[in-house]
Amino acid sequence: MKKVITNFETRQDFLNLLPKNPGLIIIKFGAPWCKPCQKIAHIVDGFFATSPESVICADINIDENFDLYAFMKKMGMVNGIPAILMYKQNNLSYISDDSVSGADPKDLDGFFKRCGNALAAIERQNKIK
Repeated sequence: MKKVITNFETRQDFLNLLPKNPGLIIIKFGAPWCKPCQKIAHIVDGFFATSPESVICADINIDENFDLYAFMKKMGMVNGIPAILMYKQNNLSYISDDSVSGADPKDLDGFFKRCGNALAAIERQNKIK
């Protein structure tokens, strides 16, 4: 089963992960008490479980990782939960390349399709190099 990151001690731990990005980094911010987070859990878990090794997945509980969540909220990357952010290879900034908020299944489906398209483009580009 694919390993999913569940903890960043500090925001710097997250920023240190960006240079190691093999293709995409997908980070979900949520909490166990959040009803919309519970509603989408099976969709996100399914995507995480079936994603290739070139995708790093993180499922972050904001109650246990408040430093990172507060930083991302202050910087305008998240406004609430659930929120899912996507970072492409070579993005070394906290500013995500794509994101989705809320629990609308159509929005999630569109987001994960965009992630797949982004990964395919990155893999094509890496083959050319």
